Amino acid sequence: MNLTLNAYDLKHCGKMMMALNKQRESKEHCDFAIMVGDRKIPAHRNVLSAGSYYFRAMLSHENIESRNGIVAMQQVQYSSVKTCIDYIYTGNLLTHYGEDCEQLLYTASMMQIKGLCDKIAISLLRKLSPESFYSTKMIANTFNCAGLVESCNKYALRNFQSIAAEENFKRLDEDFVSFLLGSKAINPLVFDSARYHAALMNIPTDGSRIVAEDIDIKHAAKPINAIAVFDIKSRSIHAFHPKTKTWTKLQKISADFVDENFTAVVLGNTIYVLVFDGTNYQLNYTETNATWIRLADRRMTKKRVAAVAFEGSIYAFDDSGNNSKAVGKFDPSDGTWSHVTEKPLEGWFTSVVAAGCFIYCFGGYNNGYLSNAMKFNPSDSKWTILPPMTYARNRAAVVELDGKIYVMSGYANICYNILECFDMASETWTTVPCLNNSFGYFKACVVEGKIFSVERNKPKSTIEEFDPTGNSWVVAGTLGMKDIKKEASITLNVPL
Repeated sequence: MNLTLNAYDLKHCGKMMMALNKQRESKEHCDFAIMVGDRKIPAHRNVLSAGSYYFRAMLSHENIESRNGIVAMQQVQYSSVKTCIDYIYTGNLLTHYGEDCEQLLYTASMMQIKGLCDKIAISLLRKLSPESFYSTKMIANTFNCAGLVESCNKYALRNFQSIAAEENFKRLDEDFVSFLLGSKAINPLVFDSARYHAALMNIPTDGSRIVAEDIDIKHAAKPINAIAVFDIKSRSIHAFHPKTKTWTKLQKISADFVDENFTAVVLGNTIYVLVFDGTNYQLNYTETNATWIRLADRRMTKKRVAAVAFEGSIYAFDDSGNNSKAVGKFDPSDGTWSHVTEKPLEGWFTSVVAAGCFIYCFGGYNNGYLSNAMKFNPSDSKWTILPPMTYARNRAAVVELDGKIYVMSGYANICYNILECFDMASETWTTVPCLNNSFGYFKACVVEGKIFSVERNKPKSTIEEFDPTGNSWVVAGTLGMKDIKKEASITLNVPL
């Protein structure tokens, strides 16, 4: 009779594997050994066969290895083989493999241990950076890790300017470079190449393909370096530079909405303001003398909204009451709004963030505080329900950084200072060090690999900084006497 997973006591199964691992470590009842050079790793045939298709095929047939109870492995490192055997017995990746990642993935692939290959890929994704991108992509391609290849592609589209500035960018293959240059997710203003623009206009060139050298990195936009806030007192936008801890005054806020409630998002060089009366405005913040332009009014989401920029468009989530569920989309190419979907769970004061190929929604309120998590795929308009947060809350700040989503503070009868982290690859939650103060209504931003919370809570109006590598919060600056719009903090690239 075949048993379902529910028929097993997983705690008992764990104890059994612990006992088998202890027997292995003490060489008790071991009836097989793996030789790497002159070093031996004892093990049990049944466990190896159950944990690896490589060993299952080897031990299910009459051959020298199955008869002698020993196999000599060539062209592999002892440390990588031992890590693979440890994983079979424990299910954990118990080593910091660092530069040996490629060798470990090679060994795990050869042994056909899919679970370990997946964990290595997730670990690489977590550490993905402009510096590590090339080596990670090469590993993903070499070992045909489809999920990691896709994640690398998405990362490259989101972080194109930073990747293009790296020396290894010129080593990427032509097809991949052409894929990046042809994506609508990349702002063509960062290029200064006659051949590139000719390709965009379908004008015949000399027949050669677009390659990395066609990009003039000197004219590429610099990475995001500042946090911008809308100050009602001065009726101007101000930018805070975390590195220098200085403020820069930018353009004036339009008199049409300065006294209204609104949220803001950034797309390319343009700031979009979505006012909670249904009106919308845009400003090219890179032009000193630019003026605010009024856009078409929202059709379905006419009141309070939560908004994100995603793949060249603006998505506005109705966030005005218990029955809120409509999601509208603004297309800057033609200046129109359209209705694209409805949330599967109604509610308001929901936290939204665009990450990878999805838009994620967390928490909210609907006759009670919500702990739900869900993601929307704009490519097919499908929703997926995710594991819920540990803490129900609304009005939380949320950002994505290096494959993880951080949900901060929020409100549920009291203001929280709790921070939860959602791993997008494994879809699991962990708790991260709390903020220094409790807040129920604020925004957070990511600047140069660090998270910043922008909190207006008189008399303590601060900007807190979280460095994931140090796993702690510090006060990065203060808002001074600024009276900012709580829902409109954004990130920009502005001169120091």
